[in-house]
Amino acid sequence: MIKKLRCNTIIFDFDGTLADSMSFLANIGIHIMKKYYDIDYDEAAERYKSTTGLPYEHQISLNFPGYEQNERAIEEFEKLKIERIFEQQLFPDVVETLTQLNQMDISVFVSSSTYQPIIAEYFAKRELSTCFVEVVGYRPGFEKGKHHFEHIKAEHGIRLGDTLFVGDSLKDYERSKDYCKFVGLEGMFKEKDFRRAGHKGPIIQQVSELLAMIEPL
Repeated sequence: MIKKLRCNTIIFDFDGTLADSMSFLANIGIHIMKKYYDIDYDEAAERYKSTTGLPYEHQISLNFPGYEQNERAIEEFEKLKIERIFEQQLFPDVVETLTQLNQMDISVFVSSSTYQPIIAEYFAKRELSTCFVEVVGYRPGFEKGKHHFEHIKAEHGIRLGDTLFVGDSLKDYERSKDYCKFVGLEGMFKEKDFRRAGHKGPIIQQVSELLAMIEPL
């Protein structure tokens, strides 16, 4: 029998974890890199994938440090993202999984690299805001990882040692270190990618698998 993960809190990444939005975002992100930096598709795709999980402005600054066109590239990405982000659907098992976690008295949060007003509106439009203790989004100087985890701990009295962070990117795994137990979700990155990055914990293919894996504290 597999030992269950004991927790009282689960923090979900958004894009690629709850929402089936990674192809949409990757297409925009790669298009912007090709347009502004005169690189081919394969190079743009690799640069995008290697920094997936970070806010796009960080992806740009890491891949193209100091380029004068960076601000324009970031602005266009965010404009294109906002135009269609509300069309992106949740994965089919997400709503039922959230409902069952609520019934188990698990505290559920979202930690996203999407700007705070946008991510809050996304769930409000779907009448799902009450599924979460808080939906935590991005603003400059306040991002997924240390900032969000410490905010959740301070504002809600959450013990991070009793918390799972569920994410689909290697950057999600990196940012969970020293804070939360991590559960990897296969998508853009497969099990071999997470293992190569050093993750030795559980890896799932859909969020509903969590229900059989956890035991409330």
